[in-house]
Amino acid sequence: MVSLASTERAVGVIAPSVGGSLKRKHDDIALDADLSSSQIKKRRVTFDPDVDVHILSDVNEKSSELVEEEVRRALEKRANGDNAVYDSIRQLFALKPTSDDAPTTGVLHKYVVALSNNMLLLNQKCSGLVHAIIDTRWITRNEQFVRSYRHFIRSLLSVHPGYTSAVLGMLVELFLNLPSPALRHSEDSPVQRDQLQIRAHECLRYLLRQNPMTSTHLAPILSATFPPPEASVKEHTRYMENILKVQEYCPELKGEILSLIMEKLVKIDVEIQVDLDEMEDDIEDQLVEEAADEDDEEDLSDDESISSEESLEEASRQIEKVKGYISKLDATMDLLFSHYDSIFTGDMWDSDDTFDKLLSQFASIILPTYRSRHTQFLLFHFSQLSPDLTERFAGCCSHLAFDQRRPQILRIAAAAYLASFIARGSHVSASLVRNVFDLLCSHLEALRESHESTCKAPDLRRYGTYYAISQALLYTFCFRWRDLIITPDDSPVTDEDLIYADHDFRWHSHVQEILRKNIFSKLNPLKICAPTIVQQFARIAHHLRFLYVFPLIETNKRIKLTRSVGSYMDGVATRETALSMKRGDEAFLLDAYFPFDPYLLRKSRRWVEGDYVEWKPVPGMENPYAQDEDEDDEDEQDDGEDDDSSSSELEDEEDIDDATATDESLPGRAV
Repeated sequence: MVSLASTERAVGVIAPSVGGSLKRKHDDIALDADLSSSQIKKRRVTFDPDVDVHILSDVNEKSSELVEEEVRRALEKRANGDNAVYDSIRQLFALKPTSDDAPTTGVLHKYVVALSNNMLLLNQKCSGLVHAIIDTRWITRNEQFVRSYRHFIRSLLSVHPGYTSAVLGMLVELFLNLPSPALRHSEDSPVQRDQLQIRAHECLRYLLRQNPMTSTHLAPILSATFPPPEASVKEHTRYMENILKVQEYCPELKGEILSLIMEKLVKIDVEIQVDLDEMEDDIEDQLVEEAADEDDEEDLSDDESISSEESLEEASRQIEKVKGYISKLDATMDLLFSHYDSIFTGDMWDSDDTFDKLLSQFASIILPTYRSRHTQFLLFHFSQLSPDLTERFAGCCSHLAFDQRRPQILRIAAAAYLASFIARGSHVSASLVRNVFDLLCSHLEALRESHESTCKAPDLRRYGTYYAISQALLYTFCFRWRDLIITPDDSPVTDEDLIYADHDFRWHSHVQEILRKNIFSKLNPLKICAPTIVQQFARIAHHLRFLYVFPLIETNKRIKLTRSVGSYMDGVATRETALSMKRGDEAFLLDAYFPFDPYLLRKSRRWVEGDYVEWKPVPGMENPYAQDEDEDDEDEQDDGEDDDSSSSELEDEEDIDDATATDESLPGRAV
C-alpha cells in the first residue's frame, strides 16, 4: 500500500513520490511551466481512485527518508536565514518526554540518525540545535535511542570538537543530578535508576575510548562540578562514587581524581576545626554523636531549608552547619576507606601504585594544610597493612622532615607526623620505633653541634627544626618507652618488671645520653616544646629513672622568651602569632600538635579500630608529680587545672588526647 502526504504537511517538507524518490524529474518541472496555477493545484489534489490515501497528520508518522530530507533542508535554509523548520526541529529535542505534545522516542530517534548523517551541516549557526540535542532527556529513553545518541555525540566531537566541554559537562552533571526514571515517554519501558547511571558511564567510556585526548578536558570539569561543602551528604557520596568509577576506565586521570577528592575532604575537615574553635571546648563529641544520629535520607527542599535557617538563631545555625559538615566528612571518609580497602586487598601492583599516590597526596595536600584532623587517617590505616608500607610512610615523613630544601614550617609538620605515627600506630614494630628514635636522635645531635656555639637563648624562629625533632622524641618516648628498654632476653618489659625493679633500666643505644646532652644544652628544648608534652615526659622519665628534669623546668619558668627573642620578631612572626591566637611567651612555643589524635567520626571510625595505641598510665606511677613542689609550684598546678591547653596533668587517656587534640596547630602553617 502506498501513502501520499496531504497538503497539510509542514512547510518545506516534500512528500516522497510513488516511486520513492524525493527528487522531482526534469520532465515534471517542464510540464509545470506549461500549466496554469489552477491546473497545477488540481493535479496535486487529484489521485488515482485505486490508491489508498493516508494523511500524515502527525510528526510521529514520518518515514526515516522524509525526516532526513527535512533535516537537510532545514539546515540549508538555516544557513540562508530561514529558521522556521530549524526551530521546529530544535523544539522537538527541547520538549520533556512527559509533555503532552512530546514526540515518541521512535520519531526522535529518526531525527538523531538524520542529524548524524548531516553532521557537516551542523556549523556554528546551528549551535542552538546542537545544545538542545546535548541537553535532551536521552538517558531515560529506550536502548535503541541511547545507542544512536552515543553515536551522534561521538560524530559530533569528531567533526566539531568545540562541543567537547558541553558534552562532558552534561555527562558529569548526571553524576550529581541524575533524572528520575519516571521522566520517560509513556511508550518507553521503565528503566531502573542504577541502569541510568550505567548509561551515563557507558557514554563517557565510549567517548574516551574513541578519543583518549578527551580526558584532558574532563579533569577540570570534574573539579568544577564537585559539590560545595554545603551540599547534602547524598550529593557528596553519590558524586564521589561516580568519579571513583571514572578513574577505573580512565586510568590516566586516576591521580587527579584521587587528589581532587583529597583536596575537597581536607577543606571540609579544616572548616570543621575552625568552626569548633569558635564554640565551647566540650561540644565536639556532642556534635559528632548528633551528626551520626541524624537521618541523612530526609533532605529538605530549598524553601524549607531557607525558612528553617531564618527561624534559628546564629549560634544554632552554626551548630547545624558543623553537624552537616561532620556528617559529610564521616560518610565520605567511610566511602574512601572502602574504596582503598578494595584496592589493597587486591592486586599487588595496584596496591603499590595506589600507595604511592597516597604518599604524594600526603606531601602535597595534607601536610601543608592547617589543622587537618581526620583525612590523614587514610595514611595511618593503610600504611599499617604491612611492614613494608609502614616503613615507606615513616620514610616519607623522615625525608620531608629533614629535607633542607623545604620550608621550615613543613619540616616541623613532618616531624610531628612522624612522631605521631610511630607513637600511635599499634602495628608499628618495636624495631621500627628504635630505628626512628635513632634517626631522630642522630639529627638532633647534629643540629645541636651546629647551633649551640652561636645560640644565646632558646629561639623557635631560628632553630625550629631542632625543637620539632626534640618534641617528636619527647612525645614518642611518652608512648613507646617500653620499646626503648633493653631486657636480657630481648623480651618486652612487663608491668612487674617496672613495679618491682630495684635497678636502673638499660636503654636502647645512646638515646639516654643524647637526650640528656640536648635537654641541658643552651638550646634548652624543654623551654620551647609544648608544656603538656614536657610535663608528661618529665614525670615518666623520672619514674623510669631515665632523666630528672624538674629543676630545669622550674628554672625555665623564670626565662621570658619575649625578651630574649624580641629582637628577631618580624612581619612573618607577627602573622604566625595572629593565626595561632597566642599571646606572650606562648607565641614562641611549639604547639602540642600531633596529627594522629583520637579519631572521632563515628561511622568511619570502624576502619581504624585496632590500629591505634591508646594512652595508658605507666604502672606504679600514681602521683601527679614525682617530688614535692614548693608553694609556687603548687600555685602553678592549681592554675593548670583551670587551663586545659597549657598544663594538663594527663593522668589518663582523656587528658593526653585533649592535650594533643585541642591545642592550636603549628604556628605559621598556611590556612
